[in-house]
Amino acid sequence: MSFLNISTQAVLPSKWDGWPFNSGYGGDWQTTLATYAFSALILGAICLFLRALYGPKGIWRDKEMEREAEETKRRDLAKLESSFRSGAISKLEYTMKKRSIEQ
Repeated sequence: MSFLNISTQAVLPSKWDGWPFNSGYGGDWQTTLATYAFSALILGAICLFLRALYGPKGIWRDKEMEREAEETKRRDLAKLESSFRSGAISKLEYTMKKRSIEQ
């Protein structure tokens, strides 16, 4: 009875079958590392998305925050300029502090 011949070889599932949301059993360091990398990519994408929405010049950022930031920047630059003019700081300090304020 050749048509009733049942294969005796069992087909074992691959360790990547349920990746990245498998139960965690039967994997090795490669699947674990790949799962961590995948999770880090997802979290990074979420962070970039939220920064685009609420970060500087963001779509949903409160305009009052932008105005306050500009006022603070102007005030700090004016204070820096006056201390440079009075000779309290050197040209190098002035340049470095101005660069850090403008960023």
